[in-house]
Formats: sequence, structure tokens, C-alpha cells
Amino acid sequence: MADTTEIPEAKDPFEKRVAVSIAMLAAVLAFVSMRGDNAKTDAGLRTTEASNQWSFFQAKAIREHTLNVEINLLSAMNPSALNVEVATLLKAKANDDIARYKTERDEIKVKAEAMTKEAGTFSAINDRCDLGALFMQIAIVILSAAILSRMNLMFYVGAALGAAGAITGLSSLLI
Repeated sequence: MADTTEIPEAKDPFEKRVAVSIAMLAAVLAFVSMRGDNAKTDAGLRTTEASNQWSFFQAKAIREHTLNVEINLLSAMNPSALNVEVATLLKAKANDDIARYKTERDEIKVKAEAMTKEAGTFSAINDRCDLGALFMQIAIVILSAAILSRMNLMFYVGAALGAAGAITGLSSLLI
């Protein structure tokens, strides 16, 4: 088995400051990335649920239309060709079903719209987390380069990008 190389220890204050900054950013990055992934999953689930509700809404509308066709056919038929009492009962039942379908469609529409709105919220959370994660990843790269170059300017640029990314990602908690 090959010997693994040890990770060098930060010896001077600059290296320690950069290393701690990288570690803190990595921890925040892990949280923001996890939150974004969960939001993306929830957005997909809500979108699917909303789609299912809209399909159910459409099915109710088709049933309602079919009953309207039935009523129109019963009304157009020659009274001598059918039992008028049965036709009247069928029309009454169809009208009751149409009223019920309209009520059910309204309820389904409210659910579908709520799920669509939730999906949009989760999508916005995911987008915010993605942007914050991007800034933090770039910051970690710049901070790593700062250790190698020993440039204070790179440290401050990396720290500023990291702070901006952390604020952006954590602001998803406010959505």
C-alpha cells in the first residue's frame, strides 16, 4: 500500500486565517447545497402533484361535457321514442352530477394553484442556493490560491466573495 502524504499544517497567521476561512465556507457551502437540493426535490414533487391535479380537473371537465351531451341528446329525441319519465330522471341526475363536477373542479383548481405556487417557491429557494453556492465555490478556489501566492489581496477578494455567497445562500431561509 502506498504511503499517503500528510496535509501540511498551517504555520503562520496568514495560512491559519485562510485555512479557517476555507473551513467555514465549506461548512456553510454544505448547508446551502443541501438546502438547495432539498428545495429542488420539493419543487419537482409539487410540480408533479400540481400536474396530477390539473389532469384531474380536466377529467372532471370532460365528464361534465359528456353529461351535457347526454342531456342534449335526451332533449332532442322524439318523446314517443323514449320513456319520458326515465329521460326526465336521467336529465335530473345528469344536472346534479354537472353541479357536483363544477364544485369539485373549483376545489381541485384551488389545490392545483396552491401546489404550483409552492413549486415556484421551492424553485426560487433552489435558485438562490445555487447562486450562493457558486460564489462560495469560487471563493474557496481563490482562497486556496491565496495560500499558494501569499497575496493578501486574493485573501480579501476570496473572503468577500465567500461572504457574498454565504449571505446569498442563507437568504434563502427568508423565502
